[in-house]
Amino acid sequence: MSLLEPAVGFEAPPRPRPWLAKAWRYGLSTSGPVATSGAHFLASLLFVRNLPPGEFGLFSFVLVIVPFCMSIIGSMAVLPVTCSLSEGDAARARINASCLKLNLVLSAAATLFVFAVLSLAHAQTAPAMLLALFGGLLTTRWFARCFAYVQGRIHRAVASDLIYAVALIGSLGAIALAHRLTFLSGTAALALAAAAGLLPLGRDFAREQLCSIRGGKLRDYAPIFRDLTRWSLLGVALTEATVNAHAYLVTFVSGSGAFALLALGMLVMRPISLVQGALPDLERPVMARAIAANDSKGLLRIQREFLAALLAVWTATVLLAAGLLLWMPQLLLKKGYVQHDVVLVTLCTAAIMMVRNFRTPLAVKLQAAGEFKALAGIGTWSCAVSVTATLILLLTFGPIASLGGIFAGELVILAAVHRLGRQWMARHD
Repeated sequence: MSLLEPAVGFEAPPRPRPWLAKAWRYGLSTSGPVATSGAHFLASLLFVRNLPPGEFGLFSFVLVIVPFCMSIIGSMAVLPVTCSLSEGDAARARINASCLKLNLVLSAAATLFVFAVLSLAHAQTAPAMLLALFGGLLTTRWFARCFAYVQGRIHRAVASDLIYAVALIGSLGAIALAHRLTFLSGTAALALAAAAGLLPLGRDFAREQLCSIRGGKLRDYAPIFRDLTRWSLLGVALTEATVNAHAYLVTFVSGSGAFALLALGMLVMRPISLVQGALPDLERPVMARAIAANDSKGLLRIQREFLAALLAVWTATVLLAAGLLLWMPQLLLKKGYVQHDVVLVTLCTAAIMMVRNFRTPLAVKLQAAGEFKALAGIGTWSCAVSVTATLILLLTFGPIASLGGIFAGELVILAAVHRLGRQWMARHD
């Protein structure tokens, strides 16, 4: 049963039409991510209009590495909590306490990681510290909202996204209207908004998080890591290298100013990238329940609905990008950016996102089936292809061409998960 289905106790008739139920399910689950994406889009728009390319490039680089931290906490802490739904009360409580304590450790590690990476990218100390705090807070907020999903508190998770988005746009808008938008003030607004996003998650989560400091035992996590999350963690690391190799290589080889061009072209495609990252946390538990019930028809239906939702958001995102670049390019472009280059990057990014639309539902189904070791093997090959191709194209033809390496890696993943999915279905028919 989906966490988004209505609670029992209501009269059955009249039942909502299937398409209305589906629209409500995906609309509610994506409203938070879409609001977050919109907030990041407007923040990026303010930054690109008011900051030099180097500082805008650093901000955009943070929007690459922080989601990586969120993916790590999802694979290491959210996944065991989701899988614990099939356990007894005592086992589930022990797993939850251990993962809540691990959340604190991983969020602190994310803070240090973001600061170290920005220091390597030659960011100034004060903005780097604020962006590191932003990364740590956003990482723990991501765990908290996913934890709320698993616990059935979906409205708290959506409220967290909405409050974060409103706080970010409100603070940045006020700073911009006062003509005081700098890299330092902007990074401070990011950190404050991330902290505000924790508030709607409620006292229940705060109490459970505090109790985990004493009650949670990290040694209880050892068997979870051995049996489950080590493969999902490897998969996340390899996927990051496959998907975002260009961001790291271009920033460290050519500088944050060069990455600013790629970031500007990818900016308008952010809604679909965020939805591609958010929907798996909704669909994975639903798919896991269908697999446990041996409901192959239901599993196929969920997979098709998942793909349809991604394609709908991709289409809307492409139309938005076309409208901005054709009729309102002045909103995005300023001195130092060439419209032709931005359009080319946007087209390359749209092609990458389309391939990712088709492989994401397949990969999430395999995750729900526990095929983490096989997925990690796929990640190894795709990572090798993507990083090698990206580096060769970057050094030979420049930053824009490096996106071709990411596209090649996505094609490798798509072909491999499609083959693995057919093998899995053959074994379970």
